[in-house]
Formats: sequence, structure tokens, C-alpha cells
Amino acid sequence: MMDPDDSDEDMYALEGMYMPNPGEFPPVKFPFDSTNTVRDVDARGFTLSLTSSSLLSQTTSELVGHKKRVHTLAWAPCGKKLATGGTEPVARVWDIEQGAGKGASAELAGHTAQVEQLRFEPSNGQTLATVSADKTAKVWDVRSGRCAATVTTQGELMNVAWSPDGRFFAVGNRNDVISMVDTKTMTVVWEHKYKFEVNQMMWNHSGNEFFMATGEGRLQRLSFNATTAALTPLESHFAHNGGCYCLDISPNGDMFALGAADAIVSLWETKSHVCYQTVVRLDCPIRTVSYSHDNKYIAAASEDLFIDIANAKTGKCMGQIKTKEAINSIAFNPKELVLAYAGDTLVHLWSAFQGLNIDKK
Repeated sequence: MMDPDDSDEDMYALEGMYMPNPGEFPPVKFPFDSTNTVRDVDARGFTLSLTSSSLLSQTTSELVGHKKRVHTLAWAPCGKKLATGGTEPVARVWDIEQGAGKGASAELAGHTAQVEQLRFEPSNGQTLATVSADKTAKVWDVRSGRCAATVTTQGELMNVAWSPDGRFFAVGNRNDVISMVDTKTMTVVWEHKYKFEVNQMMWNHSGNEFFMATGEGRLQRLSFNATTAALTPLESHFAHNGGCYCLDISPNGDMFALGAADAIVSLWETKSHVCYQTVVRLDCPIRTVSYSHDNKYIAAASEDLFIDIANAKTGKCMGQIKTKEAINSIAFNPKELVLAYAGDTLVHLWSAFQGLNIDKK
């Protein structure tokens, strides 16, 4: 590989604009110009133009109920319920079909410290897992609002992820210990302490591999043994010049995205594990990324006062959603072009349609 210090200026700039390996060279950043926003027309003839003030004013609503900062949210697989949590020791499940914008939600109380992350069980969506700084993971029956199980661990928990079949969920703590919980017995059946910082984590769609975004700027790929629940290292991919904080896999499983401290979002092919494009429009560390239900868009947010929406294949800017505060968490609805995001006490819902059309097909 050519040493960047030995390359000429033009070659260095070219590598910065297109980076097969985003950690190889620092990217050249260009100021975002909303007047040059690219617009995209989907199969239904809808033009996505996120910089349109008239569109945003008609399609953004708020969920009111949290008293303190929200920093985690997740959709149920059906797209009709949204779970949120944050600095308060409670989580909330919103009935979007009935209560969007009206503050209607069910409160899940039981933790004694803030809720760090939450995720719905992916196979039926009737179960929600929450993890907290109180060192416990709780599993909730969403229909009744009752806690079905509590798993006590040795450290303050930060992350949670479900296996695709719902048989296991993984939790990670501040000491970089990953524990696998068997949902049949609600006990930890495997755990391991890693020598690197483990941030967001998730299974691939087939359930045979496990991805970790790490503080070393790498993506760690591990195989998952469904019999023993053990993780075995497969490959480590150098991805960013800074810690990787967040990741997401596209609904079709063909792509995944990493967000990092270098303010870059890298876009990867799942089969080849090659980075094919980068998004370099934000200035602050990337806190959260999310793919749209149709695999067309990737959203990213940080302390910058906008959410960037990019074409998932080209990385080109499709527009931005202006915000009034730094955003902690975003999530596209799994059924419609609806984006939930939160940075303060309010949960915002942005929709590309007139209102929320979860049932409209």
C-alpha cells in the first residue's frame, strides 16, 4: 500500500472523496448545500425532498410523555408500536396507530436506574427487552405491560440485541463483557470479557454471525453457535479513524452501515464485507444510524442539528431533517417511510406521507 505521505496532493484528495477503506485516509469534507439537494422518486411516485419546509411542517408530530432526556428508541416489527427510554428509570411503549401526537403510552416501571437501550423481540414483537445501569435486563410482555423476567448481571448494562429467532438475547456492559441469555430459562448461558471497547452489536439476519462496533475503529465479525450460544471470532475489519459507535443492517441483509467518532458513516456490502461508499456530511461523532424499510435510505444523526438522509447505495444526500437539539437515537419504521428520533424529552415522528399510514398499503 502506498504511504499517504508519499502520494501527491491530487491522489490524496481523490482517495478522500471515495474511500474503499474509510480508515485508510481522512476524508475531504464538503459543506452541505441544501439548494443542491438530490431528490429521489420512489415506486409510488413520491418525491423525497427532506429540505422542503412545507413537507416537514405537515408530516412531523411529537410524542409527549417523558420527563427527562430520551436516548433510546425501537419499533416493534409490526410498525404500530414504538418503545422509548432514557434518563428516567422507566420505558414507554407508544401505540402509534391510536396515540401518535397525543401522549398515549404504556409505562414500563421496574428499573432503579436509567434505561440505556431497548429492543423488541424480532419474531413476534410482543416482547421487549430493556437494559439499565442498575445491572439488570428486563423482559416485558408488551400487551399487559408486565415484567415477565429479570436477569441480574455483574455490571452496568449498555447494549442489548436479539437473535433473529428470539431464542437468545445478548447484553453488554460498561466493562465490555458480553453475556448471552437463553430466553427459555432466562439465564446467562455464555459470557466473555473482550479486551476492546464494545459498542453497538447485532446479529445478521440469518443468525449465524454477530457484529460488534468497537472503540478501536473496527467491525468485529464473530460466528454464533446456536447450541452453546458461544461467539467465535471470524474477522476484524479496520473501518474508521476513531471509535465505531453504532451500526445497522439493511432489512434485506445486503448492506450494513457503521457510524463513528470521526463523523463518518461507512457503507458496506454484507457478503463481501467491502466498504463501497462513505457519508462525510456531518461534523460531529455519529451517534446513531438506521436503514429505511425499503433499503433505499440510510439516516444518520449526531450533535449536528440535522439528521442526514442518504441514498443507501450511492451515499448521495437525499436531504436533511432540521432539529433543535443533538439527536441521541433514530429508527426508521419497519413498514413505512416514517422516522422516529429523539434528543430531548420529546419523541419526534417524521413521515413522508400525510400523517402516519401504518396500515395503508
